[in-house]
Amino acid sequence: MKIGLINIALELFANKKLKTVSNMLDMGSKELRVSYDQLDYAFKQVNFKFNKKKFEKLKIFPKGKRISTKNFWSEVGIKDYKCSDINDSHDSIFIDLNQPFSNKKYLNKFDLVCDFGNNEHVFNVGEAYKTMYNLAKKNGFIWIFQSVYGGNGFFNFDASFFEGYAAANNLSIVHACYLVKLSNYDQIVIPCNKNLFNAIDLSKVKGIDISYVFKKNSNKEFSYHYQYGLNNNQSLYLVTFLNSEYPPEKLYIPTKSIPELKKKARKGDTLSIEWLRSTGIKF
Repeated sequence: MKIGLINIALELFANKKLKTVSNMLDMGSKELRVSYDQLDYAFKQVNFKFNKKKFEKLKIFPKGKRISTKNFWSEVGIKDYKCSDINDSHDSIFIDLNQPFSNKKYLNKFDLVCDFGNNEHVFNVGEAYKTMYNLAKKNGFIWIFQSVYGGNGFFNFDASFFEGYAAANNLSIVHACYLVKLSNYDQIVIPCNKNLFNAIDLSKVKGIDISYVFKKNSNKEFSYHYQYGLNNNQSLYLVTFLNSEYPPEKLYIPTKSIPELKKKARKGDTLSIEWLRSTGIKF
């Protein structure tokens, strides 16, 4: 967990966005990858006090033994912390994310489930994100942080993946942003707007990551989806929201009928043409 995610987490807690979170699960036995000075400054920015003795080892970071992210989460009020992995690091729960997960002890249990750079190392990535969904409680939160450019896993992710994940599964979006990686341990948070990429010299950055925080609004069965048609070809979901420091929650509803789309496509509307062609509807 690097400084960019720490800053986002502290802002979300400071602004009461995650005030209902009392327990959580990290996908992967995650560790803090931040200097003591960065962490101290981040807490001061939101006027949070923290137990400095717990983080003494970070004074020689990146040297020395790594510290579990459990220590950070406990400082923002999450005392019931668990992590999963295929090893036993940091007392992790064994979960093979390539396989369907059915342990009722953990299903619909957690207020917050985080993937901070874990699921891209799983080949069956769809099953991994289904498991995350099933681990989260109704009205709980799912937080996914993944690479757009410069990652080291099987996959890089586009914003359309996150928007589709939300639309197909009745998730609202609490927060979304990109993180520009300036060095191995330094990130800058920017709005989730692809047009900003035109202003970035990719030869001078280590990579670009993306972060989405979702709220799970129901316990309906998880739905796999197609990029344009989702689970049927009768619903088109359009993303419309106002830019602000914290984007308002976004709920997806069908906004155009098939006849309307056909009419617009015949007039040359690019989005309508693209959607109709992708779903095999003639116009």
